[in-house]
Amino acid sequence: MEVIDRRHTDLYVSAATFLTHYALHPDPAGYLAHGYVDLCLAAWPTASGVSLDLATRWALWTWIVDDAFDSDLLAESRQGVGEFALSLLLVASGSTRPGPGDHPTLHALADLAADTRTLMPAFWWQRYLTHLEDWVHAASAKLLDFVQPHRTPTLREYLALRPADGGMLLAAMWCELAEQAITPDWHDPLLQSLLRAFSTVGCLTNDLAGSGDPFSAVGALVTVEGLDPTAARELVAEQLRAEQLRFWWLYSAVRSGGFTSADTSRFALGLDRFRRALADWTAGSSRYESRAAQLLGEEAR
Repeated sequence: MEVIDRRHTDLYVSAATFLTHYALHPDPAGYLAHGYVDLCLAAWPTASGVSLDLATRWALWTWIVDDAFDSDLLAESRQGVGEFALSLLLVASGSTRPGPGDHPTLHALADLAADTRTLMPAFWWQRYLTHLEDWVHAASAKLLDFVQPHRTPTLREYLALRPADGGMLLAAMWCELAEQAITPDWHDPLLQSLLRAFSTVGCLTNDLAGSGDPFSAVGALVTVEGLDPTAARELVAEQLRAEQLRFWWLYSAVRSGGFTSADTSRFALGLDRFRRALADWTAGSSRYESRAAQLLGEEAR
């Protein structure tokens, strides 16, 4: 128990320091009360030191930027959103440094990128940049094409952006980073199928927790397909169960052997731990209660 408490204390202090140092949130303690540290510790139980700390900072930074797309940028022009998205990508790649008046997330990103380039192999960092770019573009498209004009996507439009804007492939790479289980088989067809199932499970879990969010599978089924809200949620829950079974099937195949690197099996285990931790956290986190309240406020305006 003492070891667990010490890990929690150390990671909590690190996370709070990160949020405070870069002014990423006006109330770091309130923000961390959503349970982010608990999620990271549950997802990466054998991780420690710099790797755990850096993976947790990436997770926090990503949630903060996701919140910026959902709130800070709601009234921003198309040009302004595009400039912010481009700045994220330029800073991440090291092509530019943020200026004194730039968004706090850019300053945090510059240091995160530098720390990650020092710790991780170059091929891994290039892969991370690719998926970060996909996530930024998808989050921008979601904001500009659906959230700002108050338009619910069709199921086809939803699937075109999901799971890229859900950031689950970034989360998969946080697992590699935290546990230092860097798979050389990322592009193997079986592993790619596992990653797609992992991404879909995460997105549908999020959709079912995000009550009232029009950009979700539930929203698409209700508004566009004309389903009753209860029936829509039941249908999405049924799809989630099917994807969970698909994940387990593929996960078992990867873990059964056949890959030359033991890190691939360790990586698959990391994905399973993360999706289980995410499901438990999503079911009880106050993040989703506050998100539902925010959505109700936007509808009232």
